[in-house]
Amino acid sequence: MSKTFSVIIILLLIILIPFAFFSFKTVKVGEVGVKTRLLPLTGKPGISKKTLKTGLYLIIPFAEKLDKFNARIQKLDFVAPENMKRQKNNQNIFVQTSDGTFVYVDATLLFKVDEENAYKLLATLGHNYINQKVRPEFISVLKAKLGELKAEDFFNPEKRETKVKEALDELNKRLEKNGIKAVNILVRDYFYSKEYEEAIKEKKIADQIQLLNIVKTEQAKQLAELKKTEAYGDALAKVELEKGKAEAKKIKADADNYLKTKEAEAKREIEMAKAKGDALIQKAFVGQGGKNIVGLEMADVLKGLDKIIIQSGGKNGVNPLDVNSLLKLSGVKK
Repeated sequence: MSKTFSVIIILLLIILIPFAFFSFKTVKVGEVGVKTRLLPLTGKPGISKKTLKTGLYLIIPFAEKLDKFNARIQKLDFVAPENMKRQKNNQNIFVQTSDGTFVYVDATLLFKVDEENAYKLLATLGHNYINQKVRPEFISVLKAKLGELKAEDFFNPEKRETKVKEALDELNKRLEKNGIKAVNILVRDYFYSKEYEEAIKEKKIADQIQLLNIVKTEQAKQLAELKKTEAYGDALAKVELEKGKAEAKKIKADADNYLKTKEAEAKREIEMAKAKGDALIQKAFVGQGGKNIVGLEMADVLKGLDKIIIQSGGKNGVNPLDVNSLLKLSGVKK
């Protein structure tokens, strides 16, 4: 019995070890996995909507299978070699503008698998999604949007980038149902057909000649305007100078008149003050106070004499102790 059991164990190990080896699948970093049930052993048959991210998963052989997709940002380039840039080829995008000009565009698309909707990619496109969907849709959308521009609009970065953004939005609408997301569109370079480039050169030369003539005409106008301004400025300066001289003369005349008026007023004031002073002095001398002042002045004169002889008796005699007699003697008092 034990021998039979051992044989069974060995047989099971022989079966289970390879089974286990082939049953566990790894989803690496930068990948996403989608599981499909082939038999109803672990659930309803069909594609599972659950995205399997980095890790180790049990996939039952013959009953389930695992599909893995690149989850990193991928790049799709349309960049022609130097000797092919001005030719229509599958390495650049051939655009016909709204005015009938042909432009060759070197562009790059950045895109990725939408991790949460990776099951849609497996259900609709499978692993050939780049050539089957991404590439043709990108060419179609970019040609359509850039084709709305005129040839000269490619020189305008704002108009060009507006159309590129519109192309990105439109491309995402087309890829969304397939579980793919467009990240960015880069227009790396653009080239016109040789015929259009020759026309541009001729037009540029004509435009430059026209611009040169405009500049010359504008310079002549500016020179004439400058001379006119200078002449006007000179005339205005002369007028202002004459006005200044006349104003200066007027101010000087007014100042002279004012000075003369003030001098006359001052002279008149002085004369009036002097007359008033003389009148006051005269009035003062007419009264008794004036006679006393004279007497005092006489006494001051006599003060310096050592001796004076006067007649003390008779009709003309003077009493030296009598002030009135002295005043009579000096003629101050009659």
